[in-house]
Amino acid sequence: MGLIGNLNAQQLQQPLVDFPLSNKGYALLKSGDVVEGKIINYVSTRGITRVSLEDQTGNTFKINAEDIYEFAIAMNGAVRFQFAMERGSSVKKLLSRDQPTAKPKDYIIYRNTSINGEKEFLLQLLNPDFDEVFEVFFDPLTRKTTALQSQHIAWTGDKHRVYFISKNGSPLIKVKKGNYKKIFPTLFGDCSSLLTEVKKPKLANLGNHILWYQNKCSFD
Repeated sequence: MGLIGNLNAQQLQQPLVDFPLSNKGYALLKSGDVVEGKIINYVSTRGITRVSLEDQTGNTFKINAEDIYEFAIAMNGAVRFQFAMERGSSVKKLLSRDQPTAKPKDYIIYRNTSINGEKEFLLQLLNPDFDEVFEVFFDPLTRKTTALQSQHIAWTGDKHRVYFISKNGSPLIKVKKGNYKKIFPTLFGDCSSLLTEVKKPKLANLGNHILWYQNKCSFD
């Protein structure tokens, strides 16, 4: 990776497939208001479409995704255990080399978005610490499962290897290991120094590419 390898890059966060086992969080509404308190329940299809929160005064708010800019779920011991369990099996370690490993420090962030301009929902944001230009989302429908077949392990799906990316609020682009090289110029084509530096782009280095663009090209 040359110079890119020397960047103090932020890492993409590990996606959490199951809903976090925490009942504390907040919803930042598009109006600018914040509802903070106990998470009562949520509704999810491809992404979260509605959340119910109880504030400190005991009032309950049922909020649809189209009214929410950002939904944050507080980290706790149970959620940290979830992250560990999702990566903890010896089977999953076989494919861990090019998968994101960073964990949220305080909150797991879900942000409002839509696919093809259709119904709005909330998807997990994997780069909340460096999202000024690019937002990288996890698609919960692309999951990896295991099954034992005789003495072999069969893998299906693309968990941790498929993302939705938005650049400067533009419509989502689906990015995966098989198409990253082709899509790379679409994402970073206006950053000549990055195109010169990276001859063979790999999805595993997506976080570094975003940080390079943000630090060196976003104000060109």
